[in-house]
Amino acid sequence: MKKKSVYLPLTHALAYILASTFLFSGGTYAVMKNYLKNQQKIINDPKYALVSIVQTGPQKEALKTEYLAELLGASTDRPYHAKRFNQERAKMRLQSSPLISKADVKVIKPGTLYVDYTVRQPVAFLEDYKNVSIDKEGYPFPFAPFFSPKNLPSVYLGLGPFGTSSDDPERPTANWGIPLDGKYAELCLDILAIVSDSKVADLFSVKRIDVSNAFAESFGTREIVIITEDVLFKKIKGKDVQICLPRILRLSTKNYAQELGNYLKLRQQLLEEESKRIALPENLESVIRFKEKIIDFRIDKLAFIEGE
Repeated sequence: MKKKSVYLPLTHALAYILASTFLFSGGTYAVMKNYLKNQQKIINDPKYALVSIVQTGPQKEALKTEYLAELLGASTDRPYHAKRFNQERAKMRLQSSPLISKADVKVIKPGTLYVDYTVRQPVAFLEDYKNVSIDKEGYPFPFAPFFSPKNLPSVYLGLGPFGTSSDDPERPTANWGIPLDGKYAELCLDILAIVSDSKVADLFSVKRIDVSNAFAESFGTREIVIITEDVLFKKIKGKDVQICLPRILRLSTKNYAQELGNYLKLRQQLLEEESKRIALPENLESVIRFKEKIIDFRIDKLAFIEGE
């Protein structure tokens, strides 16, 4: 005996589909609604709010916590919440500061943001601009109000306005977050490395390095100028006197390292001679500054001294 096929009438089939769709759609809607409601509770739950920042790094509290919070876009009236905090985006925000070389950000429960970062250390003031310093890699960054006053040398490269290139395409363009490059910057950083070495830095104090004419077209004007200063301490008539002897060193672009070495050899002889014949004023001050002496090393194996 053949079994009869069972066919569902069209009207019944359509009604079944609609009922199923409504049932599952309604169920899905209810689940989603409940999920979103729970998420909103979590977001509004104070225990998930990031209310404090803990900072660590090679330098203890190198930057104020308020500055870090400003970079992260956080505030006490609108705190971030742990569940929706994007750590990678926060890291990028911190590293967008010209002061910060690297950073890491983590959420620590409950309600704490852990920030580990390294601040660029100034090695010189970039005299082409106001309130700009550079680190040993040539990155420019603002000095005040982030660092305490420091006795750093100034460097001058003859750059164009900040953020724009100069008329000379060989000179670097200064921008936040980008190291100075090109032959002027390389020369300046190399000289800084030489004079910052402990063996050299203990012997004399460099005040200014000028490489703006280091690659001038005319050989007669091509020079590196370094302003340094020797200081003698003497007791005269029962009074402690500090005697400052400024020097202007004119060096060649090719042999500046050797010429600096020659100056260090000559320096001791100069100090001995000057200490014997320094003419002191009648009214002694605690600090006496003499006129600078120019020493030109650009002629091979000679040192022309002006001001003798």
